[in-house]
Amino acid sequence: MANALDSTAVMAENLRDMGLCDEDTEKCLEMLKEKRCCELERFLGDYRKTLLENVHKYNERIDCLDYLTYKMKNGGI
Repeated sequence: MANALDSTAVMAENLRDMGLCDEDTEKCLEMLKEKRCCELERFLGDYRKTLLENVHKYNERIDCLDYLTYKMKNGGI
């Protein structure tokens, strides 16, 4: 766990917890350090969209799995 007094370490830990790779984490920290907040916000927004797209993709897969399971239980297959 990062020292709560070290804001850079806290931010780095949060970025890693979001699933960013080390390279992207470093890019984000650099943008933050250089006060390129608009660029960082765009990057994080794009990353959020990617995560949400993955949620939807996996939700569709779960729906297909549930349908198959339902059909199997009810003699449809």
